[in-house]
Amino acid sequence: MDYVTAGESHGPFLTAIISGFPANVPLDQTTLLKQLRQRQVGYGRGGRMKIETDQVQVTSGVRFGKTLGSPIGLLLANKDYQNWQHVMSIWDEADQNTPENRKRTITKPRPGHADLVGGLKYQHLTDLRNVLERASARETAMRVAVGNLCQQFLANFGIQISGIVTAIGSAELDNKTLAHLSRAQSATDFTTAVILPVQASNVRTVDETAAQQMRTVIDQAQAAKTTLGGKIRVVVQGLPAGLGSYVDAQQKLDACLSQSLMSINAIKGVSFGDGFTLGTTNGRATLDLITYKQGKYQRLSNHQGGLEGGMTNGAPLLIDLVMKPIPTQPTGSPTIDVQTKEPAQATVERSDTTAVPAASVIAEAMTAITIMQAFCDMFGADDLTRIKRNYQAYLDEIND
Repeated sequence: MDYVTAGESHGPFLTAIISGFPANVPLDQTTLLKQLRQRQVGYGRGGRMKIETDQVQVTSGVRFGKTLGSPIGLLLANKDYQNWQHVMSIWDEADQNTPENRKRTITKPRPGHADLVGGLKYQHLTDLRNVLERASARETAMRVAVGNLCQQFLANFGIQISGIVTAIGSAELDNKTLAHLSRAQSATDFTTAVILPVQASNVRTVDETAAQQMRTVIDQAQAAKTTLGGKIRVVVQGLPAGLGSYVDAQQKLDACLSQSLMSINAIKGVSFGDGFTLGTTNGRATLDLITYKQGKYQRLSNHQGGLEGGMTNGAPLLIDLVMKPIPTQPTGSPTIDVQTKEPAQATVERSDTTAVPAASVIAEAMTAITIMQAFCDMFGADDLTRIKRNYQAYLDEIND
């Protein structure tokens, strides 16, 4: 299974094509639209989310609610395009050089964004909008759509993925709650461990006390006219042992997940299990001891985050992400005008105070895409019934 997205932030449409998606997978439109809505909501989001509704259309590859095995096409209209149609016109227009359009030309790159380097690489220094329109996180709406279809596929095998905000700025979940998330061995354990589902929280966290602290620091950042980053934990439950491989560096699942998750805008760090703290303790304390219960091998702890040797080991997959603050500052920031080469204030594009809750949804999607790719590599990708048969045969073999 593979995919490609296309489209600009203020262009007419975002699109995606998914190839290699198995046939006869039931899909639910309500679930898809609900997940897209989760990416849009969140305390600290900006004005763009009040304009867009992200009603994605499936244009091919699905009939009567089931996949056909042929490429799946997705189409998402940008409502804001009506305000940008002359600036972002596909074809050359006589009125492109109007004062209003020239006002939206960007020559003052924002530090921390792709503006300057992208302009240098693709020689767009006359108008950096060519860079930021594609580099914008608006593109991730299509990745969430693709990822949700993958989540719906994985649900057929009892695999569940949750993206949880664990910190925004200085406001963090306490260690006890984080420990609960780390120990969860099943969907039931996870549900009983948390105080509220992330979908019910406007900061997508699991503890209301921490949620209020997060909203407070967001309010403080807004008052100070700056932005905040944070941390996210992705928990994947129901995985079999053996996804990924130790025989080829490119098939190691932790490597594939790292690449996939680092492709999300503003993500600056990825770790698994106890992560960077593993480097500060002794080897004996980091071992996930093996036992055999109820007909299968299990681990007595999960310091490694469900991965050993580039493969899943049957324990919950635990991934932590660090997101930097959004570089766009409401008051602008010092930069250089690429036309005059003189000091200037960077262009201020419409932005969020924080996008950590949205990033937790995108992290779910990218994890789902990567897990599904590894799953189909192992058990086939033609037809859901055949994949289920292959999967069950494998479980019977390893749990014998």
